[in-house]
Amino acid sequence: MDLQLITIIISGAVTVLGGIILQYNIYQMTKIDARARGLKHPKLLGLLNISGNNGNAFLLAYLIGRKKYPIQNLGKRDKENLESFKKKSRLALAIHLIGGAVFIILLIYYKNMSF
Repeated sequence: MDLQLITIIISGAVTVLGGIILQYNIYQMTKIDARARGLKHPKLLGLLNISGNNGNAFLLAYLIGRKKYPIQNLGKRDKENLESFKKKSRLALAIHLIGGAVFIILLIYYKNMSF
């Protein structure tokens, strides 16, 4: 196995890992937000928001629909956790995007070299 192929595999793994961490943080932020607004089944709402294959439509509907429910009880600890998950989400998104870009560039370069 050559070095380029190993690098492609590593960058693909970094991309997948960044995506998984990002989805987990979205789940946690949605759960905290739904609990603070007094919505029923915050874990289910969090789970639906991370669903793949264009599941972003539910996230958009959640963000629009939550305007009807003001924040009722957001404690200091929940607020700190929410900020922590936001920072982790930004980092996971950056890792996901950079890993994906490296993966695509290396894959194109590897395919051109092998033909």
